[in-house]
Amino acid sequence: MANPETRVIHHADQLIEPDAAERKRQAGALFIDVRRNRPDAKKGDIEGAVKVDKAHADELLDPDSPALISQLSDLPEDGEIVVFCNSEFGSDPVIEKLNEYGYRNVTHVRGGFARWHAEALPIIEPPLPDGPQ
Repeated sequence: MANPETRVIHHADQLIEPDAAERKRQAGALFIDVRRNRPDAKKGDIEGAVKVDKAHADELLDPDSPALISQLSDLPEDGEIVVFCNSEFGSDPVIEKLNEYGYRNVTHVRGGFARWHAEALPIIEPPLPDGPQ
């Protein structure tokens, strides 16, 4: 795995601070969660976020795909989209796809969910595991 210091964010100009992302969420921006379901990274969710598996991003985000997520098909032409992953690196390729598909108001969260959580921005806690049966 690449050292985080050597990774490059290709769409750094589209990174926004977590507090700015929260203001966008409160204003009705579509949040897309591309985190993988890893138990060690699961600290909660951002309310209203739509989960998109990065492995299927092409078909789920392509406006011409029958598998396009409904939240994108309902989005106004100038609607805002905020993408986040665990650390910001995983959202970069999704930002690239959204740019290629012509979405114009697309950003991603600097530091990803890890920073969102560290800054104590609102999250929905994960459900507690079931007790013994």
